Amino acid sequence: MDMKESFPKEHFVRIENEPNFLGRITVNQVFGQFNAEIDIVQEESRKIFKHVNILYNKEDEQEAIDVAMQVLARFLRNEK
Repeated sequence: MDMKESFPKEHFVRIENEPNFLGRITVNQVFGQFNAEIDIVQEESRKIFKHVNILYNKEDEQEAIDVAMQVLARFLRNEK
């Protein structure tokens, strides 16, 4: 059975020393390319606290996640 993957996909990342917030990477597939939206969200409500960035036109889902993780890590290092 050929089942298509469902998008968008959300990936949550714990933020060290910030128990009330999470990093969220939302991956979408558009015309065979992958985009990733990067946000800081409240842990309980999952509402956006801070929008970090959007990445466009990555070749595959894993590349979008990997690059988004690097962007999130750089953002958190510079913000603190």
